[in-house]
Amino acid sequence: GQACMAMKKTEEALIAYEKALGLDGESKAFKKECDKVKKQLEKERQEEIERKEKAEQEKEKEMEDSKNKKIAPPPKKIVSNVNNNVKEEKKNDTTKTITTTTNDKGSSEFSKSDHVRGYKIVNGKKTSFFHHEQTEEEKRLIGDIAPKRIDPSQLPSASNNEPTKLDANATSAWNKAGTWEEKDVSEWAIKSLKEKLMQCSYALPEGSPDPNATVQVTDVQKLISAKVAGGTAHASVATVRGKKRYIFEFIVCAHWEMTLGDGKKCKGQMTFLDIDGTHEMGEGYDISDYTVESDTPASAKYILERFVRDGGLRGSIEKAMDEWIELFRETY
Repeated sequence: GQACMAMKKTEEALIAYEKALGLDGESKAFKKECDKVKKQLEKERQEEIERKEKAEQEKEKEMEDSKNKKIAPPPKKIVSNVNNNVKEEKKNDTTKTITTTTNDKGSSEFSKSDHVRGYKIVNGKKTSFFHHEQTEEEKRLIGDIAPKRIDPSQLPSASNNEPTKLDANATSAWNKAGTWEEKDVSEWAIKSLKEKLMQCSYALPEGSPDPNATVQVTDVQKLISAKVAGGTAHASVATVRGKKRYIFEFIVCAHWEMTLGDGKKCKGQMTFLDIDGTHEMGEGYDISDYTVESDTPASAKYILERFVRDGGLRGSIEKAMDEWIELFRETY
């Protein structure tokens, strides 16, 4: 499906995802991708309809223009007499060329190779036809636009001679217009998110196959800053015209350990993808690379799938990540 989308074969991608859903109808990832492909396919079909309608309208307009097209009269030649020394010469009995010479004072005039059309004489100098000299009224309305010296005493002074910094709730002092300004908070984000996830645990409820079992997160990996080679974690706060945007992107690999009622240990890991600013809280997160260590008892497989992979600890981790997003917005 992803390969078909990359080659812009949307219909084939939809067929592939629908077949995948037929094999694994409970996969959130397949459902999510299938919905995306359906929206993209509907968008492409609508664009194709609009493109055909536009082409028909343009074709009708061209036909209408061709019917109403009239032959425009040839432009009239405008001949300007410049200064007092103008020579006329006949060429091919029909073409006239206007030539001028330079007067004794050395002012610029039309040369023999220049075309008269498109030029004019202003204050004795040849210039573009579009040159405009300001009138006294225009100068009065514009006023004095000469550069002025800035008085240092009128500049805002920072306390203790320290430069003004961007704080958590405002833009920098230099950004009075409120244009785009972004502050990197990746270090704080990685530390605070890891602390939240390390607190995640879950105790199996009464009535479960093993009500005395508990599971908890023992380590969090892949939270590496994008500034470091191989890292992808990034978080920042952008201020645009007084409004804040919270930008973040993480991949989290949670290592866990379950202690069964008989004291046996089960260990494994699962990776959470697409933790970013486009996520709606409460929707859950997609996981991949769910693995269990080889020495795990076979009898614990059902318990792990139900209370680690599909719920229980997974729900606790997703709740912690939503709480971190709220903390991010409250802090900045």
